Amino acid sequence: MATSAVDGGGSSIGGEDIKFSVMVSLFQWIQKSKSSAQKRSKFRKFLDAFCRKPQDNFAAMRLILPGLDRERGSYGLKEHVLATCLIDALAMSRDSDDARRLLNWRKGGPKTGSNAGNFSLVAAEVLQRRQGMASAGLTIKELNEFLDHLASSENRAEKTSILSDLIRKTNAQEMKWIIMIILKDLKLGISEKSIFHEFHPDAEDLFNVTCDLKLVCEKLRDRSQRHKHQDIEVGKAVRPQLALRVSNASAAWKKLHGKEVVVECKFDGDRIQIHKNNSDLNFFSRNFFDHQEYAHGMSDVITQNILVNKCILDGEMLVWDASMNRFAEFGSNQEIAKAAREGLDSDRQLCYIAFDILYVGDTSVIHRSLKERQEILQKVVKPIKGRLEILVPNGGLNAHRPSGEPCWSIIAHSVDDVDKFFKETVENRDEGIVLKDLTSKWEPSDRSGKWLKLKPEYVRAGSDLDVLIIGGYYGSGRHGGEVAQFLVGLAERPAPNTYPRRFISFCRVGTGVSDEERNTIVTRLKPYFRKYEYPKQAPPTFYQVTNNAKERPDVWVESPEKSIIVSITSDIRTIRTEVFAAPYSLRFPRIDRVRYEKPWHECLDVQSFVDLVHSSNGTTQREADYGVGQDHEPKAIRSSRKRGKKNVSAVPSHFVQTDVSHIKGETSVFSNMVFYFANVPSSHTLDSMHKMVVEHGGSFSMNLNNSVTHCIAAENRGIKFQAAKLHGDVIHCSWLFDCCLQKRLLPLQPKYFLFLSDSTKRKLEAEVDEYCDSFYSDLSVKDIRKLLSDIERSEDSKTVEYYKKKYCPKDKWARFHGCCICFFIPEQCLKYSDCKALVELATRRMKVEISVGGGKVGDNLCHVTHVVVMSLPDFDVNFSEVLNSFSEAEKHVLYNTKLHVVRASWLEDFFKEDRKLHEDSYSLKPSNFQMSISEKRSVMYYL
Repeated sequence: MATSAVDGGGSSIGGEDIKFSVMVSLFQWIQKSKSSAQKRSKFRKFLDAFCRKPQDNFAAMRLILPGLDRERGSYGLKEHVLATCLIDALAMSRDSDDARRLLNWRKGGPKTGSNAGNFSLVAAEVLQRRQGMASAGLTIKELNEFLDHLASSENRAEKTSILSDLIRKTNAQEMKWIIMIILKDLKLGISEKSIFHEFHPDAEDLFNVTCDLKLVCEKLRDRSQRHKHQDIEVGKAVRPQLALRVSNASAAWKKLHGKEVVVECKFDGDRIQIHKNNSDLNFFSRNFFDHQEYAHGMSDVITQNILVNKCILDGEMLVWDASMNRFAEFGSNQEIAKAAREGLDSDRQLCYIAFDILYVGDTSVIHRSLKERQEILQKVVKPIKGRLEILVPNGGLNAHRPSGEPCWSIIAHSVDDVDKFFKETVENRDEGIVLKDLTSKWEPSDRSGKWLKLKPEYVRAGSDLDVLIIGGYYGSGRHGGEVAQFLVGLAERPAPNTYPRRFISFCRVGTGVSDEERNTIVTRLKPYFRKYEYPKQAPPTFYQVTNNAKERPDVWVESPEKSIIVSITSDIRTIRTEVFAAPYSLRFPRIDRVRYEKPWHECLDVQSFVDLVHSSNGTTQREADYGVGQDHEPKAIRSSRKRGKKNVSAVPSHFVQTDVSHIKGETSVFSNMVFYFANVPSSHTLDSMHKMVVEHGGSFSMNLNNSVTHCIAAENRGIKFQAAKLHGDVIHCSWLFDCCLQKRLLPLQPKYFLFLSDSTKRKLEAEVDEYCDSFYSDLSVKDIRKLLSDIERSEDSKTVEYYKKKYCPKDKWARFHGCCICFFIPEQCLKYSDCKALVELATRRMKVEISVGGGKVGDNLCHVTHVVVMSLPDFDVNFSEVLNSFSEAEKHVLYNTKLHVVRASWLEDFFKEDRKLHEDSYSLKPSNFQMSISEKRSVMYYL
């Protein structure tokens, strides 16, 4: 019956009579349909067949787009709480297998089934054993009533009772979709835009200016009748104008070429629209929730200092710290709003920064230019320092800044203006900048490029840190049942000539690597994973953690020496953290590379990281018991972000400026020069470098400020190096050593630069080639090696092919390109000296041929592409013998289906025919080997 109805054969049915089972059929068909056109067609047929009455549209649409329904409040149910409620609703024991399956829905293993990581599917498995297959005929109207009660219920017992009633009136399939509606993620594979378009051509536009799904459904009853364009209204949330990401200042300027451009600091707060209608105020977030918690702290300020009865402001809600005369760090808005609601006195207070105005009096102004809107904004809003500010280039926040301090907003006339302003914001550790076309209109949900945003993490990695994996978190979705994120730690600095004894939790990271690389990491660590059953178990003693719920991993790595180091990058801004045990954590960390070759004990220690953060103008940090006190006074910042004086009980040695009072000047080579050291070679300490500079007439700075004339580094990595690049040229420390050795100031040749600024590049372009190789200066062998090591490698196939043809005129010089080959000699070939000599000789010959052919020879299975099994004609080697000769970790790597295990004859025939041969006919892997892995995913199958 349902099938024919959705296909167009059903009759008109009232909303109260539409069975939810019909909608379940619709969901299943849309989910299974492969093309977008098929999905849209199914949805259109459902609307035509069932939603004939005006009230039917909203009843159905709020279930199809649950994330956009604001008529119903929040359910207060995420997966873990929902699992607990379902367990109680089904009267299950908390220790039963099914209860454990619900609570541990992310975790894989033999008892969790194939749906681990997908809560709704795990719940459906459990419910199938407890519910009948037949539907009790629940209607859409009844379901909406249940969901309204669920959202309005105030405690878990009430929610459990409602879920229990729902379970009695549905079957497992229906409950699966109800759970997905509660979690507001149907995973249908059809976009919100497509659903709106099929409902009505004007539905998306109307929703963008009202954010009211019910209003859209009521006004657009007839799809054939177009709706007159509606402007914004006070009291109705509007989807915000959005900014397009760009990678650098040049790209931004090119995109806005010929436009009049304003550049603004991007504030790190909550994007809020304030709607004022006399004394009625709304505080709409970008997700169109009304955050009335801001009313207690902001209502009087808004009503008294906005000089019109009705208006809509677009801006950012932050916290102003009056005692320190600066904006507070991100994340404290809710805390200060709560304090204001409870009437608590504090030096911190909510501050709203308006950067646009959308509505004034009885008129929408979004169709006027940004330049005109900014002029209106200055007339309408009376700024109050630290409470209500406006962001415009010729007033507002700029007017409040002390003389000589950088601006918060400027009119840019060139790309250099943009670049300079961006560098100031990075130096200030702000979130980034926004560029806006001053002639543009304000358009809801638009991201076409009228506004552009440039943030530090879009430009480069802000940190480059080697950290140790100490734990793991199970994933969801396609990563369900497997570890998909890692808890990483910093070492506690060990005593000299010893290994670290403890590792401090630092952050959790899962992005930045491919699925294949992640699987390789997990495969290598899996034998050493140990489940963490909190609170029954304590964390391993060699890990220092907080046991905060957001930190707590699902598994631990059983000991540090079994783990792997990964190099991570992040947004350049560090954050204070109560979640992790380290004094600082990172924003948006991601894995840059996996350091298989680096031993576990060589990861970064927490004291060195604190030093790096301090030297690169890090945020304020709480004290932590690591034998290191943190200085709370970073380098000079614009006054509105300056921190007040703070008494610090102890200053760590690496924060104390080098004592050079006893140093006698030897020469004046570095006269009038100020040096900043981003990093130093392992053979020297920072103190020794400072003393060397002073001995030769120079001075140094502990911080990277405008007085610095020369930035020095030993290697092109690390937070301090990245900060130095923004300052200008970065010079290799060898120039400093050569100057001191020869006791004269040597010219800065290209070989001495680790990083060249654009201005220096322009000066040198007549003297050097694209790789900074001088056209006329002689080079030593050492200079050539240094030059080649600084050239960035390219993996672009077209680039590689170009240079292969240019420098490898003979095909045989590149026939092994992309291959890394490991040689395996069976034990039986090593028992007899004659046999051993022949095999080893053949192996040496093949290694030479591979190297000549552009390939690599390796012994780490994680990096090789082929394992070549050497043997003599009299010996027959089978795959099981090869497999059993490797360690447990290497066996896991062999299960990577891309790794070829071939006979030596593959190489011999390769050489004879002078061409690369397909590996299949030479493979030692059994034909069902890959099939067993993909179907059973069981390593024990062959072990």
